[in-house]
Amino acid sequence: MDKQTVRLIFIHLLMLSVFWTGTSAAALVVAFFFFVWRGLGLTIAYHRYFTHRSFKTSRAFQFFLAFAGSMCMQRGALWWAANHRRHHQYSDTENDPHSPVTGSFWHAHMGWALEEKAFETDYSRVRDFDAFPELRWLNEHSDLVHGIYATFLFLLGEGLKIFMPQLSTSGLQFLVWGYLIGGIAHLHTIFLINSWAHIYGKRPYPFPAREGRDNSHNVGWLALLTFGEGWHYNHHCFPMSARIGLAWWEIDFGWWVIKILEKLGIVWDVKTAKRPISS
Repeated sequence: MDKQTVRLIFIHLLMLSVFWTGTSAAALVVAFFFFVWRGLGLTIAYHRYFTHRSFKTSRAFQFFLAFAGSMCMQRGALWWAANHRRHHQYSDTENDPHSPVTGSFWHAHMGWALEEKAFETDYSRVRDFDAFPELRWLNEHSDLVHGIYATFLFLLGEGLKIFMPQLSTSGLQFLVWGYLIGGIAHLHTIFLINSWAHIYGKRPYPFPAREGRDNSHNVGWLALLTFGEGWHYNHHCFPMSARIGLAWWEIDFGWWVIKILEKLGIVWDVKTAKRPISS
């Protein structure tokens, strides 16, 4: 068993420490807040910006997006973008890094990310962002972001323990709920896009002509948990669109945040697509 698999199993087992640290309303609020933060960070930063360049922004906010996305336990922005660009190029073929059609459900869900060959970043696929040295540095030191994040949670919990003891919380409790439980929950909801959403769900209109085979589906309940990512069939049909929930009733929290950022002038040149009429 390789060290990354051991590390993953260990992180999952660490969640059992909740029976020692207990819980509190404050810890649940922190877990929920950072679940939302991670979810928005991944869909807006890693996916819609770094992978598909569905909008433009400043160099400073670009770095902020890379930093925010690095909190998601899915390595650096350039690593993620390179793998996802390959996924779109070879969707559900033998060259797709995570397809449940050509491989197992487990391999598509998580197993692919534990393989030794998966750890290297294919910088040839992200030359547009590799030109920024700060992004390459952050990509190669994404664990540093986790250290900063974990330290912040611990100090916040310890501060509340001292100054607001009525909350009945602690640094370790915040680490368990905010970092471990919230992080693992988000990790699996995103991985379900690779596994579940390429087997189950709906394909509501004809797929635009493209190369290769594609078995993506829209999964409404998963879209709610992933802030829009679950409208996966929409996304594969129109990967450059910043809006993934294309119908008025397809809830897409990530798109709403992008619209707010556009109104504030933080992002611009936002690309969108329209949902075709079902045949």
